[in-house]
Amino acid sequence: MNRKKIVNHKSRNRRSIIFYSALEPKNWDNGVKSGADMFCLDMEDSTSADRKDEARKVCLPLFQRNVGRPAVRLVRINSPRSDEGIRDILAIRQLEAAPDGVVIPKVTSANEVQWVSDILAPHHPDLELVVLIENQKGLENARAIAKAAPQVSTLFLGYADFSGEIGSDFSLNSLQHMRSRIVMAASEAGIDAMDGPFFDPTDIEGLIEETKTVAAMGFTGKASYDAVQIQYIHDIFTPSAREIDHAQRLVAAIAASSTGQTRVDGVSVNRANLKTAHRTLELAERRGVL
Repeated sequence: MNRKKIVNHKSRNRRSIIFYSALEPKNWDNGVKSGADMFCLDMEDSTSADRKDEARKVCLPLFQRNVGRPAVRLVRINSPRSDEGIRDILAIRQLEAAPDGVVIPKVTSANEVQWVSDILAPHHPDLELVVLIENQKGLENARAIAKAAPQVSTLFLGYADFSGEIGSDFSLNSLQHMRSRIVMAASEAGIDAMDGPFFDPTDIEGLIEETKTVAAMGFTGKASYDAVQIQYIHDIFTPSAREIDHAQRLVAAIAASSTGQTRVDGVSVNRANLKTAHRTLELAERRGVL
């Protein structure tokens, strides 16, 4: 498939996404104030089954507001395989002012994403799609899902549902395989990879450890349910001055080498290391620190 990217999608920061219930209008202001790169009003897991229609009526009109800062405004719909999900999609299609993006939960196939795109894109062509992988079927099809439509900007691991399905806990070792699959699928498609949330807002050390680990694996962002976590997440997914300096010196050293192999800080490097260095510099520019 020819993945012609939507204007500005690639340049958006997606280090963090914070979720709030769609039932409370005040959560719009909470999202704006959170400092997260993306905030999401949640009509799925954070909305009880008997209040889905109420959630649509409360949250969707809020997207006519101007946030006053470059936050990406998202809404999480119900599964497109459900009646409520279909109602969500049709309601968004009818909006005059749509969200910046839609989070699609529990995706199992590329066809689901293509279907949502086919309905929404003619009416809201700049709307991006954040796709949640939360089950074994979705993980098996992750590569195709990541490339299912040009509006797909992010592949997002929802490991709470996934762990419940396979019977695992949330430890780093237990989730390593599924995380690796998400990163590889997102990288192949040229989109962002979002890790699921760290659920304990009081355990900052645990948050930092987990976020550093998934960043080292190749994730570009992490979800959250509490604004206290956002700055820690942003710091980890933003190249440091030291990392930027090292990348710049590595690029310069290899360019100056007659063989393409040299040493930087005493460590042997060659042209294969350029990909990592260029990635660091591209991220630094995207984050606004270069």
